[in-house]
Amino acid sequence: MMKDRMGKIARLGEGLVLDALCSRPAKLSKLTPAFTLIEMLVVLGIIAILIGASIGGYSAMTKSADRARCQEVVSNAATALTALFQNEGSWPKTLALNGATDGKLDENTAYALVANGRSYFSLTTKDGKLSGHDRFGILTPWAQAVVKRQGTSASKGSKVGSMTVDDHILHYALDLDGDGRIEGASVGGQSIDVRATAIVWCGGKDGVIDPYPYASGGAGGKGKASRGSGGKTDDVYSWTPAQTRNVK
Repeated sequence: MMKDRMGKIARLGEGLVLDALCSRPAKLSKLTPAFTLIEMLVVLGIIAILIGASIGGYSAMTKSADRARCQEVVSNAATALTALFQNEGSWPKTLALNGATDGKLDENTAYALVANGRSYFSLTTKDGKLSGHDRFGILTPWAQAVVKRQGTSASKGSKVGSMTVDDHILHYALDLDGDGRIEGASVGGQSIDVRATAIVWCGGKDGVIDPYPYASGGAGGKGKASRGSGGKTDDVYSWTPAQTRNVK
C-alpha cells in the first residue's frame, strides 16, 4: 500500500515537472530585433521637424485667413458707403462732416449705414444707436475678436496687440462733390487722390496705419511703391493702386 502511494506521488511529481517544462517559452535562437538609441533619436528628430512644419503652416494659414476677412470687411464697408450715396443721392451729414480726407467709421458715422431703415451694412442696433459687438463702429477682425472675448467690459481703450480697439476702427474718405474722385485723402499722413465714390482702409493686424505705399500718380504715374515705405505694409485698402494713377 505504501509502495503504491509512493509511486502515485512520484508519477504526480513527474507530471508537474513536465507541465512546467512544457509551459516555459522556448529559448529564442536569436535576439528580437529592436530600435537602437541612434535610430530612436533620428525618429524623434523627424517627428519634431514635422510638428514644427505643421505649426508654421497653420500659423501662415491663420494669418492669411485673418487678412482675407479684414479685406472683406474693408471692401464691404466701401461698397456700403457707395451704395448709400447712389441710393440716397447725398451723404448723411455725420458722414460728410468727417469724410473729406480721413474719417473713422465709429459708432456715430457707421450708424448712418443703418439709420432710418437703411441696411447697407450688417450692424447691431438698439434704441437708435449701435450696440453689442458693433457698439464702437466697424472694426478689424482682430479688434472684433477682443470685443467679443471681453464682452461688456471691452472699451475703445482695450488692448489689441500693442494698440487699442480705437486704433482698429476703419477709416474712410468720400467724394463730397460728386465728380467721381476723392482728392487729398490722408492715408497714413500721405495725401492721395483716388478715383472712387468712397474708400475705406485700416492699419491691418498691428493697427498702425503706414504711409500709403503708392504715390498718387507717383513714379511717373506708374503707381509704383514710393521710396518712403518701400512698398511694404500690412495695411488693407478698398481700392487698387490703379485707381490712384493719373487722377484728374
